[in-house]
Amino acid sequence: DYGNVPKDPKSSFDPADRVTLSWRNVNVFVKPQRGRFRRFFKKNDVSDRKQLLHGVSGEAKAGQLLAIMGSSGAGKTTLLNVLTNRNLRMLDIEGDVLVNGHVAGDSISRMSAYIQQEDLFIGTLTVKEHLIFQSLLRMDECYSYKERLRRVEEVIVELGLSKCADTMIGAESKCISGGQAKRLAFASEVLTNPALMFCDEPTSGLDSFMAQSVVQVLQDMAKGG
Repeated sequence: DYGNVPKDPKSSFDPADRVTLSWRNVNVFVKPQRGRFRRFFKKNDVSDRKQLLHGVSGEAKAGQLLAIMGSSGAGKTTLLNVLTNRNLRMLDIEGDVLVNGHVAGDSISRMSAYIQQEDLFIGTLTVKEHLIFQSLLRMDECYSYKERLRRVEEVIVELGLSKCADTMIGAESKCISGGQAKRLAFASEVLTNPALMFCDEPTSGLDSFMAQSVVQVLQDMAKGG
């Protein structure tokens, strides 16, 4: 959140504070359905809960790229939702999620970015136009239009999008590749320099070359802070 980060006169933007994310003994249960006649039954709600995650613990240190791996249905997306405090309305959560040793709570959304598995773009915009649009929506109001444009140019270079900056994202005759689209999704989030970035299956649907390219981008971003 650039509203809480002082600007450095020597650079466009100060890096976000480096953080370590940890989670301890996380248990996740599906809340039991409360039907109209449920109150007439003596069955215990607690014993009726379906458990999705069992005592999961872990840590992601600053500057580290961490992959959560498992078979389909193992609970990877559920764990991501717990760590990012998203889509938890139908779940009961036990355990702690900590940022630098302090309970994260709702503050996690202000210091993190979440890259969805599906890329959501306006196909008639160019890569650069998309990032300018995102900078107007996402960056703090204290930044001028000129500063936003400068940040967009920085991110285009950092994410290797210079060659396709003026290419329409989804034009029929010419459009960006799957790997470029994924890097553009990262670029949209990097604009605000989040301290944490969560990605849901970032290489899904990509060939081996594109997948390796995306992983390299993630490694470079992690090393940068």
